Amino acid sequence: MLPLPEINFTRTPVTLTVAAVAVALEVVSTIDETQRLHYYNEWLGLLPHIWMGEPWRPFTSALMHGNLLHAAFNIYWLMIFGPALENRFGSYLTLALIVLLGYVSMLPEYIIGSYNREEPIMIVGLSGVIYGLFGVLFVGRRWHREFEAVCDEHTVRILIGWFFLCVVFTYSNIMSVANIAHGAGFVFGVLYGLAAFDARHRFRWAAVATLASLVVLSTLIACPGHKGYQNALQIKKARQIQRLLNEVRQSDGL
Repeated sequence: MLPLPEINFTRTPVTLTVAAVAVALEVVSTIDETQRLHYYNEWLGLLPHIWMGEPWRPFTSALMHGNLLHAAFNIYWLMIFGPALENRFGSYLTLALIVLLGYVSMLPEYIIGSYNREEPIMIVGLSGVIYGLFGVLFVGRRWHREFEAVCDEHTVRILIGWFFLCVVFTYSNIMSVANIAHGAGFVFGVLYGLAAFDARHRFRWAAVATLASLVVLSTLIACPGHKGYQNALQIKKARQIQRLLNEVRQSDGL
């Protein structure tokens, strides 16, 4: 039997706020499907704009979803895993963890999955974050048995089984799933969990987690060879040239 979500804004404001934002975006997008693409392209979606002064997009893209069922699945697990960790870490650290997992799961999906694509595919959903939180709980239950309440063997089988099923779905062309985000989220979640809970080897795990995170986050600054990055450089160069031409025209006018 699946656990029931905990709903208590006083104790878990971050989890509930993130869930509420994701719900609001999905409700609006479901009512008017044109808004989904509009939000994705203009403000929130993971596009080459990350190299054009819009670095928030990996996380905001995670807050969007492809449809109502997709959103419901992810928000359910957020409401299961989020409170368990927020009660342990506190709200500020939980917010940092959720945001960081958004970046380190979505960026690998975008960088690897769209490396040679002229037009990147739409990447949305909190599933990378969910698998990251799952990874933290998966290793954390060794030291904190209360995590078993939301991450028991039944839950482990469900999420690991779903991961491999999604891989099969993707390669069978049944549906496109962000498998890289799932895998990256889980791996980073395990690293963060070991850094947080394994006191005996904390320094080692913290160093590995920090280095790995910085490698992924560095792609926000530069990603040589990526089609999106090259396109962004061309657009930025064209804008600089246009700006210089405008300045020249203005000075000539004077």
